[in-house]
Amino acid sequence: MKQVSVKPVDKLSRSAVLWQLIACVAVVLPNVVWLPAWVLLLGAGCIAARVMIHTGRWSFPHWSLRLLLVVAAAAGLLVSFNRDASLNAMVALLTVGLALKLLEIYRRRDALVLLYVALFVAATVFLFEQSLLMAVYMCVAVLAVIAALVSVWQDPLREEMLRPLKLASRMLLPALPLMLVLFFLFPRIGPLWSVELDRSAARTGLSDSMAPGDISRLTRSDELAFRAVFEGEPPAPSLRYWRVLVLSAFDGRSWTVGSSSARGAEVLDVQGETLTYEIVQEPSRQRWLYALDVPLAAPPQAQLTMPRTLVSANEVSQRIQYSLTSAPAYQLATQLSQAERRAYTQLPSRGNPRSRELVSTWLNESQGDVVTLIDQILAYFHASFVYTLEPMALGEHSVDEFLFDTRQGFCEHFASATAFMLRAADIPARVVTGYQGGEWNTTQRYLTLRQYDAHAWVEVWIEGQGWQRLDPTAAVAPERIEMSADQLFSGQAGFLADSPLSARRLIRQGWLLQARMRYDALNFAWQRWVLNYHHQQQNLLQDWLGGITPWKMVLALLVPGALVLGWLAWRLLRWPQPQDPLQRHLQRLLQRVARQGFQRQPDETLNRFVARVAAHSPALAEILQPVAEAYEQLHYAPSTDAQARQRLLAAMRQAETRLKS
Repeated sequence: MKQVSVKPVDKLSRSAVLWQLIACVAVVLPNVVWLPAWVLLLGAGCIAARVMIHTGRWSFPHWSLRLLLVVAAAAGLLVSFNRDASLNAMVALLTVGLALKLLEIYRRRDALVLLYVALFVAATVFLFEQSLLMAVYMCVAVLAVIAALVSVWQDPLREEMLRPLKLASRMLLPALPLMLVLFFLFPRIGPLWSVELDRSAARTGLSDSMAPGDISRLTRSDELAFRAVFEGEPPAPSLRYWRVLVLSAFDGRSWTVGSSSARGAEVLDVQGETLTYEIVQEPSRQRWLYALDVPLAAPPQAQLTMPRTLVSANEVSQRIQYSLTSAPAYQLATQLSQAERRAYTQLPSRGNPRSRELVSTWLNESQGDVVTLIDQILAYFHASFVYTLEPMALGEHSVDEFLFDTRQGFCEHFASATAFMLRAADIPARVVTGYQGGEWNTTQRYLTLRQYDAHAWVEVWIEGQGWQRLDPTAAVAPERIEMSADQLFSGQAGFLADSPLSARRLIRQGWLLQARMRYDALNFAWQRWVLNYHHQQQNLLQDWLGGITPWKMVLALLVPGALVLGWLAWRLLRWPQPQDPLQRHLQRLLQRVARQGFQRQPDETLNRFVARVAAHSPALAEILQPVAEAYEQLHYAPSTDAQARQRLLAAMRQAETRLKS
């Protein structure tokens, strides 16, 4: 340990050190949920050590100890992030640097470096969380950093904690109008939170294959999938089928996407009115997009596949927004080629013998009529099957075991068994995975779809009618189609098992439910109109400015900017210049002396003034003499340290007290 000599001009006040600690804690706190535990322990240790130094119990650490901590922290980062130069690692590096810098803030320059790094750390918080509450919190955190910057420049003898906060508020308040002007008018660039953080991050939601248990596993999560805003009234709950993937290849247990045809999307014959709506999709690190069954066209930067699902050009690694039009009533692909018919009736040559035999029996009884066979399948499910979130595990012959042994399952069990039986009867069939239903928010009028809304159903091809939706789950649990998933599953043990403290599990009714819905609506508005503002900017500017031209954009930016800057200049000219606290105390003391008939001349030194006062009032001169001596020592002695300032301040306060008495 060592003592560090600091010049008075660079010395930090005790309140400035406290503000630095507050600022560091404020900007790091939101990152505690993902930072490695050792980084948090290091930060807590550095803060505790700085508090001990601040209270005078410890000295600043020796350079060798600081070097050892730097080497240890670098090794920890290499181990934690496996030499991965991702943004996660860079943010952790900034946090470690912020913590270690606390141990060497000797002078003003060190404090400034610390606070500049703190501003970078504050900005990186939005890489991980962009909610409205986080935005409000980070405004407070930035205010704390600015207050810490103000405190760095205040007099070392001043111990005021609230003054830097007041000055920081006065500095930030005029910046708000200019910020709004730049936000609304400045051309959009990719936001900070659109940067991909971790390429190894887990993919969420539906996958490109479906095996027994895959979709029921999604009911353990309340993670947001997407939201939908309709131009008019939303479709009825029974029509809220959100198409994501069509699975056409079956290996005896799992369904996969299979090979797609080279030709374009299947022919769609729209019957009735269409629905226009907007999707705000959360990051999934998958390429597929969500659409109400069935979309008419693909949005920009996406394509429409043959079975009319949507695929993005890139993985969805950030929140995206797009508009779609769908047809609730339609005829799809009324003609099938021989190759397509073979693909949609393909089954493994072996496996599930009991199911094949049952289908053969039903086919004979129905005399080959497709509709009659479908009715038999649905009646079989309705008679003795159970719809459950926690079905029993299935073995090699999964369809046989489900149909004849367990007789309990989730939507993927019913969809898989139905498609298998239809194909066994040489009827084209395929499985569709997506989402069904959603929670309707009456405040902002939008649907919210979460992972527990995931669903699977079947499309069966009927001669002259094309692909028809067939949902076998409705034969077992029709309430699944009419009710939202959280209402239906709330009483089952497996529902939201990964989120036991989820608000959607604990808050089911009353004013708390209304409060949750209102907050969700407020957060959604924040996402649409602030985080995703670049999607609306072009249309808004067109409405505000008419035709967008370079001159209009320049004037739109310069005029409000000039008004804001002019107002700031006017306020700065009106505000009094900041004054040294010692000089302010001296002026107040001299004003008291002037009221007793002794006025100091502008060219008169303090010692000469006291000598002149002594000729007429020796008692008054005796009071002023210690002040004059301390003043002369501070300003003219070779060493002008903080102790001399403190002596002058004490002398002036004592003189003021004696003059009052």
